[in-house]
Amino acid sequence: MRYTEIAISKPFEGAPKINLPDIFGASPNKPFILKIAVTGERPIKYSADNLPDGLVLENGIITGSVAEEGIYPIVLKAENAMGKATKTINFEIKENCVLLTPLMGFTSWNAYGSDVSQEKMEHTAKLMIDSGICEYGYSYINTDSGWQKEYGGKYDAIMPNEKFPDMKKMCDTIHSYGLKCGIYSTPMLEAWGCPKEFKSIPGCTQGEPNELFAYTNTGIGVIRKEKNNVQQWTEWGFDYLKYDWSPCDPYNAELMRRELIASTRDFGFCVTVAARPEYTHYWSKYCNSYRNGVDTHGYWQNFIDLYGCYKNFITSMNKGHFFDLDMLDIGDCDLFAEGCQYTEDEQILVYSFRAFMGSPIQISCKLDNLTEFQLSVYCNEEIIALNQDIAFKSAKPMLMVQDGEKCFHAYKRKLHDGSYAVMIMNLGEVADRIQVYLDECSSVRDLWAKKDLNKTDVLDLTMKPHTVRIFKITEDN
Repeated sequence: MRYTEIAISKPFEGAPKINLPDIFGASPNKPFILKIAVTGERPIKYSADNLPDGLVLENGIITGSVAEEGIYPIVLKAENAMGKATKTINFEIKENCVLLTPLMGFTSWNAYGSDVSQEKMEHTAKLMIDSGICEYGYSYINTDSGWQKEYGGKYDAIMPNEKFPDMKKMCDTIHSYGLKCGIYSTPMLEAWGCPKEFKSIPGCTQGEPNELFAYTNTGIGVIRKEKNNVQQWTEWGFDYLKYDWSPCDPYNAELMRRELIASTRDFGFCVTVAARPEYTHYWSKYCNSYRNGVDTHGYWQNFIDLYGCYKNFITSMNKGHFFDLDMLDIGDCDLFAEGCQYTEDEQILVYSFRAFMGSPIQISCKLDNLTEFQLSVYCNEEIIALNQDIAFKSAKPMLMVQDGEKCFHAYKRKLHDGSYAVMIMNLGEVADRIQVYLDECSSVRDLWAKKDLNKTDVLDLTMKPHTVRIFKITEDN
């Protein structure tokens, strides 16, 4: 039984609504791709005013490249039989200007583990389109570990295994939907996530282990192959790299980052799995996302452990740089032998935590049997708007109540329109009442239910265990 009221998402009904953040970044003279994410009844007619030279709009997808740096205010329009929608977005064109808001997309690991394949990734990309999920701003289709085999090819780089017969075709297919492609690697000699049919799979270094670095998973080699692999990923058409080792260090991150920047494509850059807090000054300046926490596994204690990992990074978020709370562990995931153990309320809570805290949001389940409930969790545009808000303000603790089995945590986050959002989580084991006082009598909207509530100066709630409520608060002038 679910206690949390959530609005049902219907991506292909009603008047059009453009679901994109207010900014979008790209580098000059590098391939530009943006799908105009629009919910509403089909067919939809798309248009864009003030596109800079070099960009074209076709079938709702903007492609091309822009030569001159600058900020370009673009007016996007969508029209169907039910009405019209307009939204102004600033295209920010400057060097290494990608993922200015948290990444939203799909990643393969929890869904498929090391059994990932080109067929599954292309199939998933189509399901993301056909289900309507991408009309809410999800735009990356990321292949995690399991694609690798051995070094070779034109650039003496890591080559894919037989499950990926044509990497360029896969990228081209995903790009044809207006989406972007991600890939996985590591500076370690051997990568985690080795398919069962192989003894090991390679990372971006070779040779003897370098004694300057940890010996984790056979260590980091003295022969550097970052350039080789970036050249290969560029030729295939990738747009994002998840770079995975432990402990993470700025030296190895910077060697890869420089090669990505030198590429003729834009690359988002995620550092994981142990981006330690003592290097936050580097991660939060040079990495689009950075992770330092447990892997997600679809049960309550795992979420509590993940929550504990966040405390050292709560104030580190800024434009283009976000702490990564790891991929979602809800839905049908091959990686979990016992299946996802979260209740529906817990699934809403773990999604809410990522959205509210400004983490990347990466769906990671098989989408063939997507339920109405799952779609509605992934696709609430008002919750997503918090995640993509361009004020880039970190959430701050507002109230912490813990007494035996009673445990309420409330956070507050300022938004760019002058309002603020409040998230209240009952992390305890008993139902109980909580009162959260506001600064003044204000207009209140329940974002999960998409309902306006009575004006008040206190949020007075009785909440079941492992549930969450999120409100947008607009103070009366």
